[in-house]
Amino acid sequence: MESKHSNYKKLTSFNERRLLANFLELPMGEDLSKHREPLSMKELIEKTWANWGMGQEKTPEQSISENWQKIVGKKLFMKCAPERLQPSSGILYIKTSGGPVKQELSFQKKKILDKIKQLESCNIVKDLKFT
Repeated sequence: MESKHSNYKKLTSFNERRLLANFLELPMGEDLSKHREPLSMKELIEKTWANWGMGQEKTPEQSISENWQKIVGKKLFMKCAPERLQPSSGILYIKTSGGPVKQELSFQKKKILDKIKQLESCNIVKDLKFT
C-alpha cells in the first residue's frame, strides 16, 4: 500500500520534524510514521535481537565479569575485580583492594585460573596479575 506522502522524505523522529518545522516556520503537519506498514514478525524479532545483542558471541571480558562471584567466591567478590585482559599475552589483570586480598588471590591463583578457562571463550587467559 503506497502512502499519499511517499514523494516526501520521511523524517525518522518527532524531534527532526519539529526542528524542520521551526526552521521553516511552518506547522508540523501530520505524523508520517503513523502511515507506515507494520513490521513482520520476522523483522520484529530480528530488530529485538539486534537491540538486545542476542545471538552475539560473548567476549572473554563479559564472561569473566558475569561470573566473577563464582570465580573468586563471596568472600573476595567485593574486594577485587577484573581490570583488563591483554589478549596478545593472555594476561588478565585483577585490581585488588589491598595487600591481604592480593596475597589471598595469589594463594588461589591456579584454582581461579582453572575456573576462568572453563568459561565460554576464556581459554585465551594464560596468567593472572594482581594490582
